[in-house]
Amino acid sequence: MDTKVKKAEKELVLTEDDFLFIERMLLDMGYREFTTGDSKKEFLRLNLSPPRPIVGREVSFSYKAREKGNNYTVILHTTYLKASKKWRDKETDAGWNLITEGDKAKYFAKPFSRTKGFILKFLRYAWVSRWKVEHRPLCPECQALMHIAKKDDKRQYYWICRNNIRHTEDKPVFLPWDFGLPLKATAFVKVRRAYTARYKKKVKKSGLKVTPAQKIRKPWKVGNPENLV
Repeated sequence: MDTKVKKAEKELVLTEDDFLFIERMLLDMGYREFTTGDSKKEFLRLNLSPPRPIVGREVSFSYKAREKGNNYTVILHTTYLKASKKWRDKETDAGWNLITEGDKAKYFAKPFSRTKGFILKFLRYAWVSRWKVEHRPLCPECQALMHIAKKDDKRQYYWICRNNIRHTEDKPVFLPWDFGLPLKATAFVKVRRAYTARYKKKVKKSGLKVTPAQKIRKPWKVGNPENLV
């Protein structure tokens, strides 16, 4: 977001107990916490370099799809520093929810600002993303696993199958991003999207420019790109 745009809500003061609650809920959903060993292995395999100096290792969680052939994984970054038992104190810190295929990010949820409702939103989206990777749809024409795709320069995701030769009209097959999602979960994500749309409209009307956080966030440098999967 442009630095001229002020935060609409006051940052939430989070405690160790808040993290322990999030941790318990995620573990109950089937997520696993990234260990120090996991992080070291990734650093060595890809020879990673952070975009800026980073103090401490924040807790992250992952959930891998159980279906054979489905290599989608949900990654959650909390901004909590377990070693020092505190949350990162930067105003710009936010929780992240993404879905990867191997080392490639396929989906980014809108970042979760640590403001009112942060915990509930973060956990609900963790559930929704878990559901999506576990219920990755099959193409209605060729029954192959469909892939996540996104419209250029827009936060509009959808499912696609490009096995054109196996399709009746020899062209890609599409399904909506929320295909099959339970009604209660659909209602929740629609509320968040509507809120985001209203906010963007308000900011646009004010004449200020909004840059998606995904574009602002600087990526880590990969020193061993040949090891990417």
